[in-house]
Amino acid sequence: MTIDRRRFVQGMTVGAIFVPAIVAEARAPRFTGAFDEIQSWVGKAFPGAVVAIGLHGRLVALRNFGRMSSAPDAPPMPRNAIFDLASLTKVVGTTTAAELLYDRGLLDLDRPVIDYLPTFAGTPGHERISVRHLLGHSSGLFTTDLLWQHSRNRQELLALIDHMPVAWTPGSHYQYRDENMILMGEIVARLSGKPLDRFLHDTVFGPLGMKDTGFNPSSRNLARIVPTEQDKIFRHRLIRGEVHDENAYVLDGVSGHAGLFSTARDLAKLAELYLRNGKGLLKPSTIAAFTTRQAEPQGTSRALGWDMPDASGSFAGPRALSDALIHTGFTGTSIYIDRKRDAFIILLTNRVNPTRDNKRIGEARIAIHTAILAAIDGLAPQRHDG
Repeated sequence: MTIDRRRFVQGMTVGAIFVPAIVAEARAPRFTGAFDEIQSWVGKAFPGAVVAIGLHGRLVALRNFGRMSSAPDAPPMPRNAIFDLASLTKVVGTTTAAELLYDRGLLDLDRPVIDYLPTFAGTPGHERISVRHLLGHSSGLFTTDLLWQHSRNRQELLALIDHMPVAWTPGSHYQYRDENMILMGEIVARLSGKPLDRFLHDTVFGPLGMKDTGFNPSSRNLARIVPTEQDKIFRHRLIRGEVHDENAYVLDGVSGHAGLFSTARDLAKLAELYLRNGKGLLKPSTIAAFTTRQAEPQGTSRALGWDMPDASGSFAGPRALSDALIHTGFTGTSIYIDRKRDAFIILLTNRVNPTRDNKRIGEARIAIHTAILAAIDGLAPQRHDG
């Protein structure tokens, strides 16, 4: 075991992989105003939240707010609460897996998808879709159908994607679609020889010490798992301990687009991987390849897997830097990694509880990130009147 006290307050080496410092919450009066901002949204945008803030290799804040659900008797939100990450799965899981395979020379970003997934061949236009198009959400795949309404199991849903029409020339148009990352998850499984969940556990979450991160969480942890929606359309029950996303549910809870559960503390470890340039797990050249804004489609804000703030703004607000790595999840989750500030912000909420109809998370994210970034920059954040 090796401890580098020059850079980190605490840390350890697991095999050849350095697990960045994850320390007990520091006394951080600089964030008092930002914490007040988060608290102001409790009961308005979400029942409860957990935020993790990292700065210069330290977890400087890990704070919980509100309650686990909107029920009157709901317990307080614990700091180690396990959240359904929704689309954060795309970057925390699938993109990291793709980076590892690229790092090992097994994944070619510009190779046609049909070379990896032969069942995807046959539909006009599919032969022109590359791995890069999937990761950059410029594949051209499009349908107005809700796949889960037309499939009874994993095989049927994947078959629908295999025959999905192409609406735009691949690479010419950006449209964020879950199907792109569902396909990426299938490519990871094909190239690794393991199901996506097992590959990620063995090569990412295990080595990084992300012990609370995975698909289909154990019922032993149910008391820490935050409820999501009171589903009135599909499953007709309160969703807790199973994936909220309908397509991921049909895919048995394991998919490249959704299905991961995790804690703010675990996600802090993944954020540090990017701030430390992949140290111990990925080559710097691989990190660069996946975190550089793509040239096509023209004007896209996307890197590979990751999104980045653009001139029109983002959920991270006006203080977000243009080369930050960002992503959100439908359930109310988000991650912001700022390489120039050497900082990250993990914001986990269950804004869909009791219903997805509450859309105030959009306002809340901007206000909260603006306040936290102002505090990091040494400015007094202005309280938003939620």
